[in-house]
Amino acid sequence: MRTIVFFQRTLVTFLFVCMISFMSCTSHQIEKKQINVVFRLDDYSACSNTDLELRIIDAFRMNEACITLGVIPYVCANDIHDPSGQELIPLTSMKGNILKSGLNEGVIDVALHGYSHQTISTGQWTEFSGLDYDNQVERLTKGKQLLESLIDAPVTTFVPPWNRFDLNTLRALEELGFSTLSAGKKIRGVTEECKLNILPYTCNLSGLRDAIEASQTSSDTQPVIVVLFHEYDFQEIDGKRGRITYQKFYELMKWLKSQRDVRLLSISQATQVINDLMSAK
Repeated sequence: MRTIVFFQRTLVTFLFVCMISFMSCTSHQIEKKQINVVFRLDDYSACSNTDLELRIIDAFRMNEACITLGVIPYVCANDIHDPSGQELIPLTSMKGNILKSGLNEGVIDVALHGYSHQTISTGQWTEFSGLDYDNQVERLTKGKQLLESLIDAPVTTFVPPWNRFDLNTLRALEELGFSTLSAGKKIRGVTEECKLNILPYTCNLSGLRDAIEASQTSSDTQPVIVVLFHEYDFQEIDGKRGRITYQKFYELMKWLKSQRDVRLLSISQATQVINDLMSAK
């Protein structure tokens, strides 16, 4: 009888230890999973809405996060969809100082967003795809030089207008020392020889929560979600196209920050995480 009781107690103890070990292992696996969320705000320029941009930057500052701004160095004065000759307006020192200050503070990650963001074609809106290599190099060089002179730091991330690029773009980017390309969801024309980090956008603001839910059930332990948005996504700027108010955006940021499995990163930070994971394999 004593032997049976002893066996039962031993069995219970063994099962309890196994359960604790399993829970510890499972907990470790859950904690190891990290959903990396990157925000990419395009079309920062001499003509973009500075007041809204400052509020957005402040939202990231208050949540101790970094946002990537796609900056147009020489924005065309009128219609970006009109390929005819237009005046170009260079980024002002005031807008440059905002970038420089935010960069030094760690709240802004600066990316080059084209040259003028003016289409070269009426058939398909594109600034770079379809343009010859020398002209692409010239535009990238001029845009990069202006931006770097204003922020006093290297710019190594490129965001093509309308997310369109071609092989000449890739060649030019590598030639000029860029390290990262962030374009659209469908990446075409990137060969195995390409040395650039490729980090496409994956959703807009309205699709972010669904993207996070999908990532939480995926097998990927380090999924990356790149959220693309513009100033016209805010109702305060565009009553017709706007889908969110600044207050709702700020509440979304607070919610993201409160999620234990979500990490807010810039494009540069996310590519570093990905490269570190690749190196560890």
